[in-house]
Amino acid sequence: MIFTDIEQVTPADLEASNLKLLAEGLLPGIRTLAFNIVISIILYFVGKKLIKVAGRIAERALARTQADEGLTQFIRTALDYILHVFLIIAILAQLGVNTASLVTVLVTVLVAIGMSLQGSLSNVAGGILILIMRPFRVGHYIICDYGEGTVRSIGLVYTTITMKDNRVLTIPNGQLSACAVTDCTENPERRLDLTVGISYDADIRLAKKILEDILKNNPYVLQDMDTDVFVEKLADSSVDMGLCCYVASDDFLAAKRDILEKIKLSFDGNGIQIPFPQVQIHMEK
Repeated sequence: MIFTDIEQVTPADLEASNLKLLAEGLLPGIRTLAFNIVISIILYFVGKKLIKVAGRIAERALARTQADEGLTQFIRTALDYILHVFLIIAILAQLGVNTASLVTVLVTVLVAIGMSLQGSLSNVAGGILILIMRPFRVGHYIICDYGEGTVRSIGLVYTTITMKDNRVLTIPNGQLSACAVTDCTENPERRLDLTVGISYDADIRLAKKILEDILKNNPYVLQDMDTDVFVEKLADSSVDMGLCCYVASDDFLAAKRDILEKIKLSFDGNGIQIPFPQVQIHMEK
């Protein structure tokens, strides 16, 4: 609005002129902000779709490599968090926020958290190592320095084991990954070794035949694999007979108990004595 005569200017005219100038100055900024908001919304929904697609692709790739379920879940979760962080940074950058300072603050916070959680991070590193190297898997029976039992779950921080008496043992992954672990279920078959002593007066040939018959007729023993019965040791008070056979890994304990029971019953029925410590007392008048 242009005024030719200063005397004709009224306060209302001045106010209208100021509002017009203010509107002309703010309108480009409002348009830019509105445009950025629309682009940010589109970016958010497109980014969410792409994150889901990336997660599915990662799961399929891991499934083709027959990766452990715990490792697949961990990688999917980590990928989801990382991609969401990048999406948020991209949206803030589109809205004009200085993302450089935001990234600096985020890195500083992560470093501070990492320093305060050094012990937990070592357990996380151990969990990642277990999930990648797979020295054992969920459902396997393992023996380690802290106990033995069936692996119930492998987490990022702890591994949970169900022991034979149904107690639950929780082991930090940092300690578990640093100790020796025996996996009793990795192979479908497991060798069973037993030693039983007989007296020196017993018939070794008869005892050997009894043991061979027990292994031959036992339903737990895998007959297509090697079995053997032999004299293992001439001990101080007994002749130690050794026997070995292969059984299914899942039937190991049941097979051991069943064979030991049949050995005792068969030896008793055939008059073969299993020696045991005895004390003789001589009394003099």
